[in-house]
Amino acid sequence: MKCPVCQVPTYVVEHDAIELDLCPECQGIWFDAGELELLLERDKAAPLTAVATAEAVRPCPLCRQKMDKVNIGPSHRVLIDTCPAGCGIWFDDNELQELTRDLAEDGWQVQPRVREFLSEMFPTKGD
Repeated sequence: MKCPVCQVPTYVVEHDAIELDLCPECQGIWFDAGELELLLERDKAAPLTAVATAEAVRPCPLCRQKMDKVNIGPSHRVLIDTCPAGCGIWFDDNELQELTRDLAEDGWQVQPRVREFLSEMFPTKGD
């Protein structure tokens, strides 16, 4: 699969039986449909509604349709790309960490496996 931002080939990583596509250039991450819900241990994600933004439109790396920009999280402050056909969602570098921080600030119990995933996939610089 090619990164929707850089157009370079992504590589697949597996964590706890979830396969994710990571971009070696921009550090973005692709979740196929349903994978984020598995990681967050939720049955269904909240419906996502497209928002207007000046950020560049990107093609879905699977079906090539233009992805929608949506705000997610309790405060709706994390802007991500989502495929309108339901293929999956794209997080730019640090957006997944921003989402887990947003969830924690809202009182969610961020699952230990999410913290483990983030520390393995995105180690803090200087560690």
